[in-house]
Amino acid sequence: MANLLQLLGRGKPARPRPDSLRRYRVDVPADLPTTDAVFLVLRRMRAPLVVIVSVFAIMTFGLSTMPGTEENPDRLTVFDSFYVISYTGLTIGYGEVPHEFSYAQRLWVTLTIYASVVAWSYSIGALLSISQEQTFRQALRLQRFGRKVRSMQTPFVLIVGYGQAGEAVCRALEDQGRDFVVLDEDPDRIQQLALDGYLTDHPGFAASGRDPRMLGIAGLAHDHCEAVLALTNSDETNLSVVMSVNLLRPELMVIARCSDREHAQQMHDFAADVIINPFDRYGAYLVMALRRPAGFRLASWLMSRRGSVLPHRLHHLTEGQWVVCADGTFGFEVTRDLESAGLDVILLDPADGRPDVSDAVGFIAGAESDIVNMANAAHARIENDQLFIAVRQNSAVNSAPLQAFDADSVFIPTELLAREAVARITSPNYWSFIDHVLHEDDEWDRRVMDEIVAVVGDETPISTRLDLDFASAPAVVRWLTEHELTIGDLLRDPDERDVRLAVYPAVLVRAGRRIFTPGMDQKLKEGDTLLLLGRELDLAVVRSTIFHDSAVEYVTTGREVATSWVMRRVQKLAGRPRDPAPRSPVPPPEEEG
Repeated sequence: MANLLQLLGRGKPARPRPDSLRRYRVDVPADLPTTDAVFLVLRRMRAPLVVIVSVFAIMTFGLSTMPGTEENPDRLTVFDSFYVISYTGLTIGYGEVPHEFSYAQRLWVTLTIYASVVAWSYSIGALLSISQEQTFRQALRLQRFGRKVRSMQTPFVLIVGYGQAGEAVCRALEDQGRDFVVLDEDPDRIQQLALDGYLTDHPGFAASGRDPRMLGIAGLAHDHCEAVLALTNSDETNLSVVMSVNLLRPELMVIARCSDREHAQQMHDFAADVIINPFDRYGAYLVMALRRPAGFRLASWLMSRRGSVLPHRLHHLTEGQWVVCADGTFGFEVTRDLESAGLDVILLDPADGRPDVSDAVGFIAGAESDIVNMANAAHARIENDQLFIAVRQNSAVNSAPLQAFDADSVFIPTELLAREAVARITSPNYWSFIDHVLHEDDEWDRRVMDEIVAVVGDETPISTRLDLDFASAPAVVRWLTEHELTIGDLLRDPDERDVRLAVYPAVLVRAGRRIFTPGMDQKLKEGDTLLLLGRELDLAVVRSTIFHDSAVEYVTTGREVATSWVMRRVQKLAGRPRDPAPRSPVPPPEEEG
């Protein structure tokens, strides 16, 4: 007899990341029991099918026993009887074959017609009843959803929670041409996903992210799943998603939303890559705007939408007494951040009535109701017109009135959450640059901001990643085998090398080490990765240069050489340069963030 203890723990040892708690490889569950629509139909249609089969069997046997006519006294065979009953019982038609029937046979066929009509009516009614049941329709939707996810052939992001934050993330991902799959407990939100006007059809299903089986059906085990975002309003649900990803797919990036510090610590225990508390982040950004205005402006600008103008410094943001009128976690988090910065803060409950802001320098309206926030902000402005006013916006429907109110700062938790989450997923190097900006001193931020604006302009730049390997930059790799190439040379105009393109080098990644704002004289090596900020057309020119040997040689040395290899060999043998042939069209830029 086998040892029962040896039957336990048969999973294969996994190779998780170092901070993963996973010890054995376990397949991600992807099948829910009793969800196959075919088996649901067969189980519920058992009685109607028995009735139909019984009617056909009885009528076939009875017709074969009926006597024939005087001219054809032989009875019908079982096959002939089954043939007649088949087209009669299915109401296809009526005919007397292989010869005319006797009155007894005609009477039996008549009974067959009425019996089959009753049986089919009963069966069709039962089938229609099943089609209206929520369980059956849910099973069909689940199977359709699973097929869509399994058929995806491009990298996608699994998003759990399609609230305001989830919608903002989905919008940003589609703007960058990336696919995503959505899970949400609320069926109305999943229906809204189909009505939100996305360019492509993205799979979505109404289910809880706490069920690992639903995560598996939604693509957690899919080879093309590259990240998981837990953006629900429930910290416990987000924690459950983090746990499932860490234990079942530890190699995936997981970003979670959390407003409770205890749940945040538990997410850290399960090695969540990023835990975003928008309430805490807003307080930190507000303190940063007060103490480090240049860094705040630069970080806000880099995280803004494409084409956004460099924001002005927040007016009349000074130190002094601050009044926070908020309820729930938001008030606690903002007050804690302001007090940690050494500010005098008074926390009030919106239910206590109008706040006294006569002696304050700043007022934050952070209730969970936009109407209450706007009412308190209006009262504060009337009482003290020199007050710095920050308003929390909870619903997108109130964006127009808040814009008309013209508050000094409008805090939208979902927008802040979406910007950071998308930046971290789509471009880790781009986010690393923003994170570096947040932690540098104000003098460095001001210098970098002036440099970027001088080169690119005052609109939010586009970011592009250049991988200096043979597949992504063959001309550069060939040139580096025998010559040197600097960042400044690479950013020259291949038509006029004395003109610098509107491109700024933000990050140089070499052997896993990041070098921020590298100099123009920095020499490049094969295997380096460059994160460039700039205008779309200029970034496209750079991406064209790295594919053409003649362009790389021209921007480096100033020698104009032919484009084709044959002509370059002829020029080399002749010892004199020739005019270059027209270069091929510039490929579109590949956006990094």
